[in-house]
Amino acid sequence: MPIAYEEVNNLARLPFKFFKRSNYVPKAPTHWHTGIEIDYLVSGEDFKVVIAGQTHHYNSGDIWAIDRTQIHAATGHKDRSYYVMGLIIDNNFLEKEYTSSKNWRIKMDHISRDTASYRQLRKNLITIAELVDQPISDSIRFLILSEFFQMIALIDSEYTEKTAVTTPPNQSLADTVITYIANNSSTNITAQSIAEHFRISQVTLNKELSQVTKLPLGKYLKQVRLMHARYLLLSTNYSVAYIANYCGFSSAKVLERNFKAWKK
Repeated sequence: MPIAYEEVNNLARLPFKFFKRSNYVPKAPTHWHTGIEIDYLVSGEDFKVVIAGQTHHYNSGDIWAIDRTQIHAATGHKDRSYYVMGLIIDNNFLEKEYTSSKNWRIKMDHISRDTASYRQLRKNLITIAELVDQPISDSIRFLILSEFFQMIALIDSEYTEKTAVTTPPNQSLADTVITYIANNSSTNITAQSIAEHFRISQVTLNKELSQVTKLPLGKYLKQVRLMHARYLLLSTNYSVAYIANYCGFSSAKVLERNFKAWKK
């Protein structure tokens, strides 16, 4: 049960995937993708989203973002229904057309609804939702792109922390390593064995990967394992001992100790 990499399929002739899900109970397994995700909870209460190990609780009207390659999962109450809409931005398109976005770190958690920027984001998302329901003609496509680029400019000006980090020279290697970790986190891989597997020094691999994940290789590997363990604890009846062993921890006590340190 590896952490899934989501292959995102864009809408026809548009640089993003748009989704709307109404009257459903979310139970999205732990996964990741390369594009930035922007979500809007139209209705529903206590929508739980775990992003990079942190649990966030969202309620009707909230807008939030999931940054590139962040591992995340969503759950909701079984006796409630939720209506969520959002989009996942094509990362290649974004970095090509909006070069400065390579250095973004998204900061959009529990944004105030009293701001003009919140109202604009909400309007953009709702308008895109209405437009994508129509056949995508040239005129409709340009109307959608107009709303989309307004969102991008607004996110850049209001909801990003600029860093000095540039895209690693071997971006494809970083993505490959992330996939390798997701698929093998339940085995006894270590930072050293990963470097040996890819025939690259641990120092170089750690430097390149941390530019994408914002974490050193060892901490990222542990985070993946903890995210996976958390999902299994919440969604299955497996024992803690079994989950600890399955997720690459030597014992239930080691898993519990890591969970406590992780939450601090």
